[in-house]
Amino acid sequence: MLVNMPNLNSATGSWILNFSELRTGSEIPGSSSSEVSAPGPLRKIDPKYPPTLINEHVEGEVVLYAVIRRDGSVDSVQLVRGIDEQLDANAMNALSQWKFRPATKQGVPIELEAIVHIPFHAPPEH
Repeated sequence: MLVNMPNLNSATGSWILNFSELRTGSEIPGSSSSEVSAPGPLRKIDPKYPPTLINEHVEGEVVLYAVIRRDGSVDSVQLVRGIDEQLDANAMNALSQWKFRPATKQGVPIELEAIVHIPFHAPPEH
């Protein structure tokens, strides 16, 4: 599942979120996930993009791993690929504050793994 989230109140651009069902040892491999409904963002926090880094044109994409719990909270946030220590930390902090309408499978809330791409692009100079 893929959800493209526009980042309207900052210069960082759209977030790309990829989800897959968090597997437990008791599940049958190859079982269909067609009845899984995607989580819906209820609260979105944008990462801080410090003006000093914007002015220095520190840009790129932070990639994070996280687990979206059955209650819609975000947990186990880990850095997959970073670009700057401060931006990496800001992105992880922002994602950890997100809240989702939980994903469901056959109407039952489930946990999902998520790979989140957070772009940081300085606004064009005028």
